[in-house]
This record gives sequence, C-alpha cells and structure tokens, in this order.
Amino acid sequence: MFLVGAGILIYSVEELIENISKATILTGVSSFFLAVIFAGMDFENWAFGVASVLKDLPGIAIGSAFGSAVFLVGVAVAVSGFLTPFEAETNRDYLLLMLISPLLLLPFLWGGSLSRLDGAVLLGVFRGIIYYLYREESKGRETFRDEEAEEAVEEIEEEKHEQWYYLGLSVLFVIGIVVGSEMAVRGAREVVSSFSFNETVFGMTFVGAIMALEEVLLVVEPVRKERGSIAIGNIIGSLIFFSTGNVGLIALTRGFSTDPSVLSFYWPFLFISTALIAVLLYRGKIKRPEAAGLGILYTVYWILSYLGV
Repeated sequence: MFLVGAGILIYSVEELIENISKATILTGVSSFFLAVIFAGMDFENWAFGVASVLKDLPGIAIGSAFGSAVFLVGVAVAVSGFLTPFEAETNRDYLLLMLISPLLLLPFLWGGSLSRLDGAVLLGVFRGIIYYLYREESKGRETFRDEEAEEAVEEIEEEKHEQWYYLGLSVLFVIGIVVGSEMAVRGAREVVSSFSFNETVFGMTFVGAIMALEEVLLVVEPVRKERGSIAIGNIIGSLIFFSTGNVGLIALTRGFSTDPSVLSFYWPFLFISTALIAVLLYRGKIKRPEAAGLGILYTVYWILSYLGV
C-alpha cells in the first residue's frame, strides 16, 4: 500500500506539473520561476506530511521533508552530475535565499516543538521569498530567459485545448495526490509498526527517498535536453520549500513536537547539503568529481541515520 500510494503520488504530481505549466506557459513567466512553483513546491511531499501529522506521525512528516531535501542534493543532483555533467549560471541572491532557508527554520526547531503560529510565520517567510523571485523574474532577468518553453508551446498548439482543459486535469491530479498520500500514510504506519522502525528515521530515509524519486528525473532530464534553468529552478525552489513552506504548512495543520535528533543530526545534514549545492552552483558547474562528493555525503547520511546516531 505504501509503494502503490507513493506511485500514485509521483504520477499525479508529474501530470499536475505538466498540465499547470501548459495552462500558464503563455503568461510570459520564466521557465525558472515555473520550475520553482510547479517542481520546487513538492505538492505530494506536503500532502504526505499533512496526512502524516493528522495521523499522529509527526516524525514521518518532518522526516519526509528533510529526507527529500538531502536526497535531492545527494542523489538527484549527484546522478545528474554523473550522467549529464553541466555548467550553469545562477543569480547570487537566489543562492543566498536558498542558503539561509535552513537557518530561518532553526529557531523554530530549537524549542523541540512547532505551533500553528510557528507554521504561519514559516509560511509567510516562504511566500515572501516566492514573491521576491517572481518580482525579480518579472524584471526580465536574462539568465533564465530563453526558449526552453518552446516544446510545451508546440504541444499546446498541437493539442488545441483551452487553458480550462489543463486546469481541469490539474484538479484531477490534485485529487490523485490526496488519494496517494492517504494510501502511503496508511502503508507507512503499518511498516513502522511491523518492523519496529523509529518513525523519524523511517521518514528521513526510506520515505524521503520514495517521495523524491521524481526529483532525479526533474534534474536529469532538463539537463540532458539542455534546459538547465528548469533543473536549477527545481533545486532552488525545492530546498527553499522544504525548509520553510513545507514545514510551515505541516505545523499550520497541527502543531507537533520533534525528536531531539532532528536538531542534533538531521538539521545539520540539511544545512550542509544546502550549503554544498549553493557553493557548487555559485562556481557554476556540477561534474563527476562534484557528483561523487554529493553521493558520498548522502551515503554517510543514510548509514548514520540507521545506526541511530
């Protein structure tokens, strides 16, 4: 049930991204910003986290967010670096916003619990960052202004559907996200119970990996097709979302307490991963040596998680 639910989530979010992108592609918004919104804002991870906290599994809820972020850096970007090494230019202020996102979360974790007010504040921070990105992209920054959306425009012209058609499909796949999330949570509860896993560790590793599998494709495929701004928008948007918006939405749904290991072990790995990818994007290249380093980092994280460090 867990795997089937996760599969429905992944399929639904992929289709959701495609259809919303088609519905909005002609608005003139940059492909970078579209990637931040529709790929970076992991709807299925948020839905899974909310469902988990409502089922009194807060460790899995926050674990899936942190685990997905570390997985994105240590696996998705690493795989892309091995298969399709790439160079890219990224705006420094965007990288700075990504870097400080885990730092903005840290004070809320310090007390060992997050309230609904904390969630509202984190959600407000996330909205502020998204508004800033939108404002800057609306100025026409050339870094991410290219013809990457040409293929999607051609598909729209061939299919000859109105935007309401794609919006209707988007609603359908949002329902798929909810259904898949519920199935995955029920399956996760039985896995934790049957195998006596620590729920935070399970969420940080196995759940995080399953929920972020689509991240591999969202990084590798755009780079392979020389549409790097989509990959970068996904990376930056996801890491900002996981640290602020995702945790904020979960806490706003229901306040919860955190395991001490979140602050002592998992948050440092989240910050290290974010800082490392920020440095690599600042340098403008991710090739096989850099990919190897990212992969080693994730391997260490995985082993230490299951050792209960």
